[in-house]
Amino acid sequence: MPSPSFNWQRPQWPAFSFARSALKDELAAFARAFREAKKALREPQDPLFVARALASEAVTTSAIEGVEVDEAVVMSSICRALGVPGAAPTAARDAASEGAARMVLAVREDRAAPLSAALLRRWHGLLMEGDARGVRAGAFRDAPVRVVSVDRFGEMQTRFEAPPPERVPEEIERFVSVWNAAPAETPADIALKAAFLHPHFESIHPFEDGNGRVGRALVAKVLAEGLDHPVALPVSTFVSRHRRAYYDELHAASLSLDWTSWAGFFVPVLAELLEGFVSAARFVAAKRDYLARHEASFSPRARKVVLRMFEDGEAGAKAGLSAAKWTRMAKVSKPTATRDLAELVQAGALVPTGDGPQVRYLLNHPAFTPGREPIDGINDGINDAIERLVRNHPGRGVPFFLASAKASRATVERAVRALVRAGRIEHRGSRKTGGYFPVSSTAPDASPPSTASR
Repeated sequence: MPSPSFNWQRPQWPAFSFARSALKDELAAFARAFREAKKALREPQDPLFVARALASEAVTTSAIEGVEVDEAVVMSSICRALGVPGAAPTAARDAASEGAARMVLAVREDRAAPLSAALLRRWHGLLMEGDARGVRAGAFRDAPVRVVSVDRFGEMQTRFEAPPPERVPEEIERFVSVWNAAPAETPADIALKAAFLHPHFESIHPFEDGNGRVGRALVAKVLAEGLDHPVALPVSTFVSRHRRAYYDELHAASLSLDWTSWAGFFVPVLAELLEGFVSAARFVAAKRDYLARHEASFSPRARKVVLRMFEDGEAGAKAGLSAAKWTRMAKVSKPTATRDLAELVQAGALVPTGDGPQVRYLLNHPAFTPGREPIDGINDGINDAIERLVRNHPGRGVPFFLASAKASRATVERAVRALVRAGRIEHRGSRKTGGYFPVSSTAPDASPPSTASR
């Protein structure tokens, strides 16, 4: 008798295993990011920021599955539901867009609700209501699911097969029982619960369509429940950044009950998304603080330009202004731009830097001026070690850092991401042959080292 191909066909299912010792660095990084997220949530959340975060999640989780939704319709639906001004009303009717908005709102509302088959069916019903293809909204599938691929010789191979439909209700009840009993008291517990319930759910594949979107919503629910806050987390945004690896690791997990490799991939993604949330929350708080200090001194023209800078997020706020840039954004003459900027410097809203034609004007707030502040979440000097390597060996990549920094790949990659976010290093060139350089350095004339040399 041939051995089982898929995890659910094995007699131990759903009792998966993993090597916790192999995840030490990943869990420690998640714990640091989790604590920073808890701190960020002590501050009041901006309602428009929450609405935009929910809309972004709805659009991105749909895009991962190849489903196009109208962002304007999604944003309008979410703002209307939350009572938030800020999105233009739209007369468009789009079932997919409205369903995506309904589901992310329900996930936020159901943060503290016990996991149940009814909750899963409700989310699916909200997502798929009015689906033009006739998907049965809120109902478990009644047909087999098999994904096949064709190799270069024309041979068909089954890449994924879900349990037969008659097993789905029983499998979901067991899924609910397992995860309602799973511990979620420490950050590590929360990380592992969020990571492992995802391949469990995807292996069952209980619905005709929408399983990926519901599965990622479950991850968001576990994290929000752990944070004890109805927070809008960018789960799908960060999954989409690693889309190919995400599907490859999920496929590998469907063939095995050793999920160490899956956790080694997904826990850092969870840490990264929490870091992204913290960064965005801090930006919103800094924007609010800056405007509270300086908006009273703005002319209508200045207010329009500064708010336009904030629309581009943290990068836009840190980019600063020049007379030429002000001329373009405000649509005024250069003498008028120079006068406007001088008035804002006099009022303390801008800080000039540089001399002569190179002078730039930065928003006068610690969050928007380049500095050398410590980078949150990185300890043991790893940030300094990586930055020193970049300075001494510009153009190198992560493999070189791994050989020199004496740290795990997860730790090194996390340090590199944080240094890029902090504006200390930047990547130049293609993903294959490019490398990292100090931000202050100029790009060399020569091509970066080859992949083999790094």
